[in-house]
Amino acid sequence: MNNGRNIMNKRRRRRLHAVLFTFLFGVATAASAHDVGQSHIFLTMNGNEITIRVEMNVPDTNLGLGLALAEDFSVVDADLKPHQPALVRYVREHLTLAPDGVPAALTPGGVTVFNTSFVQFVQVHFTLMVEERPSFMDVEYTVLFDVIPDHVGYLVIENNWLTHTFDNEAEIALTFTAGKTESSLDLSSSSVLTGMLGMIEMGMHHIWIGIDHVLFLMALLLPSVMQRKDRHWQPVPDLKTALIQVVKIVTAFTIAHTITLSLATLELVTLPSRLVESIIAVSIAVVALDIIFPMFRNWTYSVVLAFGLFHGFGFASVLAEMPIPSSYMALSLLGFNIGVEVGQLAIVCVAVPVLFALRNWWFYPRVSMPAGAALLIIISLYWFVERAFEVDLPAGALLNYVIGLV
Repeated sequence: MNNGRNIMNKRRRRRLHAVLFTFLFGVATAASAHDVGQSHIFLTMNGNEITIRVEMNVPDTNLGLGLALAEDFSVVDADLKPHQPALVRYVREHLTLAPDGVPAALTPGGVTVFNTSFVQFVQVHFTLMVEERPSFMDVEYTVLFDVIPDHVGYLVIENNWLTHTFDNEAEIALTFTAGKTESSLDLSSSSVLTGMLGMIEMGMHHIWIGIDHVLFLMALLLPSVMQRKDRHWQPVPDLKTALIQVVKIVTAFTIAHTITLSLATLELVTLPSRLVESIIAVSIAVVALDIIFPMFRNWTYSVVLAFGLFHGFGFASVLAEMPIPSSYMALSLLGFNIGVEVGQLAIVCVAVPVLFALRNWWFYPRVSMPAGAALLIIISLYWFVERAFEVDLPAGALLNYVIGLV
């Protein structure tokens, strides 16, 4: 959610596995990757619909289908249109998918080209409809084996919510060679429970690596074991009093970010990410400043509620980047939010006992709290400048690295 945690567009992260294969098969240079003879089948499981993308590099496509596509990285989608019928027919003749053992018809979905640093790929798209989720799928694959003896085909499950698989391009499910053209894909591990647990884990992971959310929470927890009397910090008399304050603060934050996480994920309300990320940075500074100079008085929970709304938009950006089927969006939202709350609770359970144990030491209100607040303010304002003005300040990489270690 910050510049130190760059948001990668996963939909554009392509062909990492192809580079890996190049090295695994001992190809000396990336430019000669097409000599190996590889093609790929990518499956996306989406309820009753399965989308298929078969990829062949341009040189191998020319060899297999007798085409004359340019091999100088100049092929564009329009160049493939005249060859679409031939490409579709060829793949259909060399690929059979049989959910639960029953061969299914592949519906064409177009042809496209994809560029990598070492070769271009021809992509042939299909969809396959099933009546119910299959427990296995028999696959027969003979693409290019007749013209490239050492050709290797890889089947990858790119997206499957039920196994918490998203944008996978590295883990191979099946491998095909001229001597092994048939195999069976086990889908029995797919379940709603697995998908939900995966989303919960993702929510927990996100709150733990979301350093800006953690720092905002810490700015709220630092004074939770103290109370102001005559404009001075005094330790709370017992743990119960501290816990009551923590529960109120965390509840306000939870209610707020849950509202906007839901609204944004369901695309009912959206805000520019630049605005959201900038306000999240400011929220840390404002809450930390209240530790040094009391400003909120009886408005603390209202302020937490207001800033929590923007943190919810920040959480939602994670789900927005994922190829989650609409049929599983509600469950994804629920699971992710549960994970965020569990992760948040874990932080509270670790921090509060430590802070409570330190509250009676003179240096805590006089040194630790103001010093911690000052550090939070510096970090958050640094982030604000970077996010609001879209600049990379010189010390940004070092700052983010140090924070990441902490």
